[in-house]
Amino acid sequence: MMMLRRCLVLAALLFWHGGATFYAGVVIPVGLATLHPPELQTFVTRTVTLVLNLTGAPALVLFAWDASASRDPRPARRRARWLAWAGMLLTLLVLAWLHNRLDEWMDVGSLRILDHDAPRPLHRLYVGISALQWACGTAYTFLTVYAWRAEDVVSALSSEPSSTKAH
Repeated sequence: MMMLRRCLVLAALLFWHGGATFYAGVVIPVGLATLHPPELQTFVTRTVTLVLNLTGAPALVLFAWDASASRDPRPARRRARWLAWAGMLLTLLVLAWLHNRLDEWMDVGSLRILDHDAPRPLHRLYVGISALQWACGTAYTFLTVYAWRAEDVVSALSSEPSSTKAH
């Protein structure tokens, strides 16, 4: 069960966190350089961020399952993982709310932005909150890898025959 849990967590991290990283680092710049007018990227981003936000919920369920089931021997790391998880949850909730507010300035049917200036402060906030979510996800990833490693070491030590433990 532990391997299944870890594989699911890894898949969720790769899809949600990795997908957001790839999208921000590659797809947005390529879309802006390729689409004419470049504002069309807004409508691609609108759909992709909706999917990313929707996939965040099941990912967070998997992360919570792993954080609660893990037998990490370091209480400080366990707390840090839960703090990173809480950061991802809170940012996801804010991003979902902001997504709906930003949607109000788009006419999806005609691929038109209704007001270019009004949503800018909210868009900047969305980008900032996304960066915070990315930082929380990165912290969670590192903490998870170290927690798994520590859990495996403790498990290996507890399963060794007593004659090899003394050395």
